[in-house]
Amino acid sequence: MVILLILGMLIIAITLSTTFSLDTNQLDLFSRQARSKEANYQVARSAFELGLALLRSDDSDVDGPDDLWAAGPQEMTWEGRLLRLEVQDEERRFPVNALVSDDLGPGEVFKPSEEQDALAKALAKFLDGQGLAGQQATAALVDWIDPDSVPTVGGSEVARDPKMPQKNAPLDSVHELTYIQGWLRPSGPPPKPLLGLAAVTGDLAGGKNTNETELQASDADDFEGDQNSPQQLNQSVWSDWLTVHSSGKININTAPKEILLALDDQLTETMVDEIISKRQEESLAGEDDLRQIAGMDEDLLFRLGRLTRFNSQYFRIRIRVDAPPGPINVDAVVLRDKKDPKVVRWEVH
Repeated sequence: MVILLILGMLIIAITLSTTFSLDTNQLDLFSRQARSKEANYQVARSAFELGLALLRSDDSDVDGPDDLWAAGPQEMTWEGRLLRLEVQDEERRFPVNALVSDDLGPGEVFKPSEEQDALAKALAKFLDGQGLAGQQATAALVDWIDPDSVPTVGGSEVARDPKMPQKNAPLDSVHELTYIQGWLRPSGPPPKPLLGLAAVTGDLAGGKNTNETELQASDADDFEGDQNSPQQLNQSVWSDWLTVHSSGKININTAPKEILLALDDQLTETMVDEIISKRQEESLAGEDDLRQIAGMDEDLLFRLGRLTRFNSQYFRIRIRVDAPPGPINVDAVVLRDKKDPKVVRWEVH
C-alpha cells in the first residue's frame, strides 16, 4: 500500500511538472510575441514621424507631384523590419462633407450655395462614370448628411436598412456610404499614381498584394452582395475618390484625371491631359498657369475657382510594418501645420 501511495505521488508530481513546463513555454511565447508586436508598433510610430518630416520640409505655397511627400510608396528596412510608407494629400479627392453647410440653425432647412450646387453637379457626373445613377446617389448623400429631415428633390431620408435612422450630420468615414440608398461599389479601377509610376503591389515579404485598399480598413466598402474583394478585381473603393477630411476644395495639382474631367462640362480630355502634363513639370501656382491651357477662358476659370485650389491642408500617412508575429498597419490623417500638425484620425490594424 505504501509503495502504491508513493507511485501515485510520483505520477502527480510528474504531471504537475509537465503542465507547469507547458504553461511556462506558452507564456514565454506569448511574451515574445507581445514584445515583437510592440516593437513593430514603435517602428510604425517612427515612420509616422518621418512622414511628418516630409510634410514639414515642403516650404512651397503649392502642393503637387514635385514635392518630396508625393514621391509615392517608399519601401525600406528599419531595425530589421520591412517597412512601407506613403503620404497622400486628401484634397485630391471629392470633399463629400462640403456638399452641406455645417452652420445651420435649429429647424433651418438646408439650401445649397452656388459652390455646393457646382460640387454636387461635378460629383454626380463623376459617379455616372463609376456605374451609379449619379444625380440620385448625390441627392441621397446630401439628404443623409444635411441637418434637416426634409427630403431633397430626388433624395432620400431613409437608409438602406429601414431600421437605421438617417444621420443628418457629416460623415465620419467613407464607409458610411454603405448605409445610403443608391450607393454601390465603384466600377472603375483605382486612380493612377500621382507621378504616373506603376503602383506598388508586391507584398513586403514577397508575393502578396498590399495595395492601398488593404491599408485603410475603416474606409473599405462592405456593400451587400459583394463576392470578391477590390484587390481581386483591381477595383477601386470610394476612399480612393472621396474624402471626409478636406478644406472643401479639390487640389488641381494632385486630383486624378477622372475627377478633373468631372469638374466642368467645358473641360475636355485634351485640356485635362495638358493640365496633368504641366503639373508634372512644375506645380500650377494659380490662375495665370491655368490660362496657358488651350481652351481655358475666364468663365471656366471662374467656375473652376469655386471648386479647386492649388495646395492641400489634409494629408494621409499610411504605414505598414511587416515582421513576426504579423504585419501592422497605421492609417493616420493629419492637418498640416509646420510647427504643430494636428492628427485628426489615427487607426491601427
